[in-house]
Amino acid sequence: MIQVKDEFKKLIPALSIDEHTQLTLNICKEGIREPLILWNNYIIDGHNRFEIAKQFNLEYKTISKDFESEDEAKEWMILNQFGRRNLSAYQRSVLALELEDVFRIKAKENLKIYSGNQYESGDSAKLPKVQKVDTRKELSKVAQVGERTLDKVKKIQEKAPDEIKTKLSTGEISINAAYKEIKKEEKKEERVKKIEEIKQSAKEFEETDIKIFNKDFRELKIENESIDLILTDPPYPSEFLHLWKELFIQAKRVLKPNKFLIAYSGQMYLDKIFKYALEAGLDYYWLINIEFTKKPLVHGRKVLNEWKPILVFQNGLKQHDRVFSDKISMKYTEREMHELNWGQTVEPFEFLLDRFSNTQDLIYEPFAGTGTTLVACKNLNRRCIATELKTDYIDLIKGRLNEKHLAQ
Repeated sequence: MIQVKDEFKKLIPALSIDEHTQLTLNICKEGIREPLILWNNYIIDGHNRFEIAKQFNLEYKTISKDFESEDEAKEWMILNQFGRRNLSAYQRSVLALELEDVFRIKAKENLKIYSGNQYESGDSAKLPKVQKVDTRKELSKVAQVGERTLDKVKKIQEKAPDEIKTKLSTGEISINAAYKEIKKEEKKEERVKKIEEIKQSAKEFEETDIKIFNKDFRELKIENESIDLILTDPPYPSEFLHLWKELFIQAKRVLKPNKFLIAYSGQMYLDKIFKYALEAGLDYYWLINIEFTKKPLVHGRKVLNEWKPILVFQNGLKQHDRVFSDKISMKYTEREMHELNWGQTVEPFEFLLDRFSNTQDLIYEPFAGTGTTLVACKNLNRRCIATELKTDYIDLIKGRLNEKHLAQ
């Protein structure tokens, strides 16, 4: 009695709707001309023909093949598919990966017989030469794809949902596109896991030279002319422009004479930002250019954005006492550069602290975010007070300030 083994059936790439329809029409018109091929009464070739035959009560013939093992039968099925159908690179790779265990077993068997480049003396010298089997290379040859492509498909098979695999089979998406999505999701998972680990160490944080307040910066009581430097990265969209205006008013009051406010900024609303700063009584000192590698498109202006301005304002214009470069070059964009995707990376903040403040100066960060300014302050031995509205960020900042997380 003919049997269908699921493990064998899954080795046959599913026909598309059009392919199945055409096969059904051909069989109904001409009959089943090719025999079904069996091994131990299991179908190893002809699953679609067998189902159509049952559906329309059609006659068919069978022939049997002899194999020493199920693995040998699988290998024949896969190689037979390669010879008969126009399979995509993804489908060929998936089938080839089904042979991974088969090739691995062969490799182990060969190693028992022959190892290294020279035969040993004695009986082993009389054995026929047995080559070392490189499973990855052999599978790549079978699939007719590069080893790197095969690695990507293996990752896809392990991680991708069935919906993505279906789209790959139909050609709706490419192997590279699917692989990139998987890697992106893996990074997200790793990031979430790492952030939770950092948050767990928040209880070890001790407020000494760095103080964090979970409140709006406008509510924080700061003594007049007590701050040596304001270093911050305010939000850029137009709906937050009023915060810039209020920041400048506060900065004029709390900054010591001739001290600086340095802020990352977007380019879209610089006209308004400069206007607010001048109205508050701050002087424009300079603009520092921090370069990007990638070029995000600013849709509102149709501009490929290759750099970001860092604005330098001073509370009373006076020549600074040290030289600084107005260009910061980075190998990656800020978000690329750090594995955890913080809003900004620490290095440029350390550069700014080094050029515009001294050891044990009091730094003010009104938009702490995930704490990059605070980490830079701790690294360079600056005191800091900071505010952050999002409660969820407070433990994250405190965790980052622990010695074991400072590099993150």
